[in-house]
Amino acid sequence: MGKMRLVLLEEDHYFVDMCSSYIRTSEHAEKFMFTTFSNKEQGFDYIERSKEPYILLVHESFMPLPERVFQQQHGCLIILSDVPVAADVMEYPILCKYQPLNQFVSHIISHFNEYTSSPRLRGNHSAEIISVYSTVGGSGKTVTATHLARELVYQGKRIFYLNLEQLPSLSWLEAGLKQEENNLSRILYYGKTSEQLQTAKVELYKRRHPVMGFDYFPGMCEPAEMEEITDKDTQSLIRSVLATGAYDYIILDLDSALQPRTKAALRISDQVLWLVLDDRVHWDKTQVLMNLLRSCPDDHEADWGRKLYVVVNKFNGNLLNDRSALPVAIAGYLPYIPEWKAHAAVEALQVRGVFSEGLSKLSLLSSFRAEAHTYAVG
Repeated sequence: MGKMRLVLLEEDHYFVDMCSSYIRTSEHAEKFMFTTFSNKEQGFDYIERSKEPYILLVHESFMPLPERVFQQQHGCLIILSDVPVAADVMEYPILCKYQPLNQFVSHIISHFNEYTSSPRLRGNHSAEIISVYSTVGGSGKTVTATHLARELVYQGKRIFYLNLEQLPSLSWLEAGLKQEENNLSRILYYGKTSEQLQTAKVELYKRRHPVMGFDYFPGMCEPAEMEEITDKDTQSLIRSVLATGAYDYIILDLDSALQPRTKAALRISDQVLWLVLDDRVHWDKTQVLMNLLRSCPDDHEADWGRKLYVVVNKFNGNLLNDRSALPVAIAGYLPYIPEWKAHAAVEALQVRGVFSEGLSKLSLLSSFRAEAHTYAVG
């Protein structure tokens, strides 16, 4: 759909200016046209005359509203308040205006997409799915996935990072996280009800990493809950992020164990960055599993040979194992960082340095754009 008009009736000029500036300069500029009224009569006159769909944000001081507002067939109405309110008014949500503007706008988009009969608000991006995987745990998947996401952010891409590990390395993402903000469990719950509802909630539950710059769902599922995620749940979750049209890449950080969610993620990925260490056990397990995946009759459409990229992590400059023993050629090497062997704070691991430079030089980064297809959204 084209841009949706966002109409704000608000006497607070400072708040109006902040909203206008944020929408104009953020990724939401591709979704909205912004119109504001600080005068009640002028605002109500616009409502009476308007024939186009719009989202109406009305400060509570403008109440009561003319009957024309409630006869609107397209768009939605959201009431703004100066204080947090526990309950809504009938079907019209009350939104506190004093909150981070990215979360403020996310609430608006999520509510519209959940209840509208019009086409949903979405971006115009077609995301590519990149999985980071290894046959053996401790190979540096999360470090690699988060740094890869950040390198793509530095290239001007919009990135969503999704961790599907049973026991994710939360310290990498959520130092100081509020314990009640377990948004991954929430978004998975909505997927059980409706994929369209799940897509509407993505905007509400995502957060932006303050250092790395990518979006993600904060929190983690209980290990038992994570174990029960099916391949259908996994596909629904990934499709819901794709359907927002907000991202160029979705980075999946996967478990080593081939749970249904891991197999589903690998199957629908456009590219798989497969980490190995220069270790005989890694070599053997990687060889066995790659051959198994490529010969599996259920995965005949996955095109493993085209999308697998083997990358040797923690490389010290001298390869001990025979590279020809792997069924896929080595696509690149990531350096061993001695300072990362033991650490008390993740901030040291988030520094953009030699490891990030190694990622940016991988040949597969340039091939992503040229070769990969985009997973179709149903």
